[in-house]
Amino acid sequence: MNKVRVIGHRGAAGLAENTIAAFEEALRQGADGIELDVRQTADGRLVVVHDSVVGDRAVQNTPYADLIASEAGRSIPLLEEALEKFGKSTVIDIELKTGGFESEAAELIRQYTNPEKMVVSAFDAKALLVMHDVLPEVQLGYIYNRTQDEEARHHAPIDVVIPQFRLASRELIEDVHDQGLEVWAWTVNDDAEISRLLRLGVDGLITDYPAKVVAAVKG
Repeated sequence: MNKVRVIGHRGAAGLAENTIAAFEEALRQGADGIELDVRQTADGRLVVVHDSVVGDRAVQNTPYADLIASEAGRSIPLLEEALEKFGKSTVIDIELKTGGFESEAAELIRQYTNPEKMVVSAFDAKALLVMHDVLPEVQLGYIYNRTQDEEARHHAPIDVVIPQFRLASRELIEDVHDQGLEVWAWTVNDDAEISRLLRLGVDGLITDYPAKVVAAVKG
């Protein structure tokens, strides 16, 4: 049995999410990798941020310099900063919050990481298809949080199925494993859910509390 991967969700709880400090803390706690969110600014920079609006500014309509000039945006790193710091030493689950900048992301992944060790994930299977075209060596992860969206995982050449943890059933995990793919569940913080998913044979747990999950994996 392969070791279950522990992935720090936007880093680790207790620090500002999606920051270099939060990623460092997740790894300090023993995480095997980190998950981060990516959006594109008005001037084409790729930034590590979850929400579409920071303060009162829409990320896609705001130049990077203006975004980080605000109190709310000052800790937002560029994707290239995160990849340069962590991309050669750890697994990174790079979630594309929207499509449209796959080529730019692929260029940075090539420049700063070992692409075959990275995972690019999205809720949008079309974005994953584009990523496969521009960076075929990278692993792809399909994220979903509604049962009716599961079918879309068959529409892209994915490597990792990433369901919201409540949807990670024994049937799903066995089916995905039969296809030679992995299941990473998100966001898993509850002790009972951690235990349930480990019993079912999940391959990865995306969590806000890496140290707790690392301890559970070690048994």
